Amino acid sequence: MENEVSYEVTTARNPKWANSEKNKINLEVQFKDLPEDWLDYTCNPLDASTEHSRYLYTQALNGEYGTVADYVEPTDADRWTPFFEDKVEVSNEGLVQLLLEKGVITDEEVDSILLETQDFQGFWRKASDTTNHQGGRWFGKT
Repeated sequence: MENEVSYEVTTARNPKWANSEKNKINLEVQFKDLPEDWLDYTCNPLDASTEHSRYLYTQALNGEYGTVADYVEPTDADRWTPFFEDKVEVSNEGLVQLLLEKGVITDEEVDSILLETQDFQGFWRKASDTTNHQGGRWFGKT
């Protein structure tokens, strides 16, 4: 096949069905020319571009790596779940307002601690096609 990828299989172990349809098999595989000891691999008999995938599936189905274990439906504990870190933040302006309200600082002291700055955002120009074009801070950089 054209553009086919194939690695020589040294051995494989722990075959188990990858889905309830039993048309893919998960294995741990050692490939001859790869430095990793054991790679988790899902082989598929219909993989048209990877010869070793079809080879591994056939060998596993024939029992060369042991009996193919039953498929086990993943539980919620097996799935990737987003997690969040809770934070409480106070803006500088909010902190100054709070200190002012509590009498910790005076109006005169507020003027001495607040700073006005400019943060470069990009370029802007009116274009000949009657729309405005903006280039952000990283516009044109790769």
